[in-house]
Amino acid sequence: MKPQAVHRVGGCVLRLASLVPVLWALVGFAPAPIDSRIQFPGHTNVPRAVQEFAWRVIETRCNYQSYEDQERSFWAYDVKTRKVGTGVVYSISILSELPWKKTTVPATIEMTVVADGDVRLTALTSSFVVCALPPS
Repeated sequence: MKPQAVHRVGGCVLRLASLVPVLWALVGFAPAPIDSRIQFPGHTNVPRAVQEFAWRVIETRCNYQSYEDQERSFWAYDVKTRKVGTGVVYSISILSELPWKKTTVPATIEMTVVADGDVRLTALTSSFVVCALPPS
C-alpha cells in the first residue's frame, strides 16, 4: 500500500471512531420501545402503561382479523386527560386505517381508561368494527 492510502484509511478510521461516542449519546436519549402499535403524539402525557393497555384493548376487545390488525395503522388523534380523585381519566380517540387503501373510510375507536393505581377500561365505542366492553 502507498503511504497516502494508509494515511487516508487511518483518517477514515479515526473519524468513525470519533463518531461512536456521539452515537452512544443519541441512543441514550432515544425513547424505549413500548408494546403498543398506537401512534401517540410526541408530546403526549399518556403514560406508557396506559398506551400499552389501550393497545391490548384493541387486540382483545375489537373484532379485527389477526392479519388485519397487523396491516392497519392506529393513530391517537385526540387525547383528553382529567384528574378524578386519586386517579387520572384518559379519553382516547383513535383512527384505524389501511395505509394502502385510502378509499376506505378510517375506523374510529373511542375508549376511556382510568389509571388510579390500577389501569382499567370504563368505556369503549367504535365504528366499522365491533369493539365491546368486557362483561361486568
